Amino acid sequence: MLNKPKAPFGLRLSEDQWLYWLTLAVTIVLFVLAYNLLHGRTGRAIVAIRDNHIAAEAMGVDNALYKSVVFGISAAYTGVAGALSAVAIAFVAPDSFNVFLSITLLTGIVIGGLATISGAIYGALFIQFVPNWAQDISKAAPWAIFGLFLIFFMYVMPYGIAGFLRLLWIRLSRSVVTRGGEVRQ
Repeated sequence: MLNKPKAPFGLRLSEDQWLYWLTLAVTIVLFVLAYNLLHGRTGRAIVAIRDNHIAAEAMGVDNALYKSVVFGISAAYTGVAGALSAVAIAFVAPDSFNVFLSITLLTGIVIGGLATISGAIYGALFIQFVPNWAQDISKAAPWAIFGLFLIFFMYVMPYGIAGFLRLLWIRLSRSVVTRGGEVRQ
């Protein structure tokens, strides 16, 4: 059994409030680091390996090195998430992480949008709130309602929420050329 940390520096926050702000700060830092990683040289190499590892190696990308780097970074993120989870729940046991949790996280990744940082946020919001909405809609069969939400999202947004919003932004922001050759925004 773990104790929740108290707020440092004499801050007037409860233990839960301090833990919320700490987790939010760590999350923001990790998202900024991931964004910077993906928009640099390493990110381009990772995307090249993801798209076609043979072509990436032909261009001089060291597959083994970058796959090891990605594994190490994902392990670091998982370790930070596990530590924050242990502090928040104040209990750690192997039974806390079952196959259902893995399936739920995979669902969040697919619904949010694969290979996007914003998709991780949208997916997390989806798996946090949609089951509660399904429970509010139907007390008898919340998982059937959740399944309908999943089918709806996969049908309407095949590239996830992030992909849908990106396509919507492109469609709304592109210029339209009329028959007279006039450009409309």
